[in-house]
Amino acid sequence: MTKPCSDRCEDIQAQLCALFDPSITPERAREILALVTECPHCHGQLESEQEIRALLRRCCTAEATAPAALRQRITMEIRQVRVTRYQ
Repeated sequence: MTKPCSDRCEDIQAQLCALFDPSITPERAREILALVTECPHCHGQLESEQEIRALLRRCCTAEATAPAALRQRITMEIRQVRVTRYQ
């Protein structure tokens, strides 16, 4: 991991999430990206954030399903809890 380049890193990194906000203006996105590209540490933080978000999108979509055996175990646990609770 690279070292922060200056005291501005904390401020720049605080703005990284704004890049993922759908309401951000293209101008504001360009401003933040210009700041990020000046610092290898901040750029690395942005890349990490992008990778995490991509992973979450792949794993947490409607198409992503748990293995059948796991789904069955969870369903059985839910049924047992309901039966126990209502008896």
